[in-house]
Amino acid sequence: MPGDTIPDFNNVIAALQLLGGRPGGVHDMPAQDAQQDLIAAISGRAGASVPLAGSDRPSWAAFRRLEQENQLLVDRVEMLACALGACPNCWGGIEDCEDCGGIGRPGAFAPDRRTFDQFVLPVIVRVMGRADPGDDPASRPGYYRVRDNPPDPLF
Repeated sequence: MPGDTIPDFNNVIAALQLLGGRPGGVHDMPAQDAQQDLIAAISGRAGASVPLAGSDRPSWAAFRRLEQENQLLVDRVEMLACALGACPNCWGGIEDCEDCGGIGRPGAFAPDRRTFDQFVLPVIVRVMGRADPGDDPASRPGYYRVRDNPPDPLF
């Protein structure tokens, strides 16, 4: 696929959309109609039922960027699940999950220490207002507490 051009990719998409574009796919259409629609889709002259590549379609570079962003988000969600002791596959939301059997909500398992320290601990430190013992919380960006009104202890 690396050597393929964008028009080839768009032709494949158009053909796939054609196959699934009607109830029952191609099976409900006479063979000749399906063949004509497929030829029209590949040549770029499809009807309204078959959207083809246009200026609104992403380029290969944009597609790869979106693919990379998606993978980054999937990786981060999995790491966050591990940090919170949740199932990285379903977060406890799928009853028949192969990994946890549906019990993997946050706190169900021991948190992964490395990801906990990376994602959760900084938030706890921030909320508690203690970055370092000698640190002045008001000097940190985003400080939101009033000095004369300290937060109630959590415990």
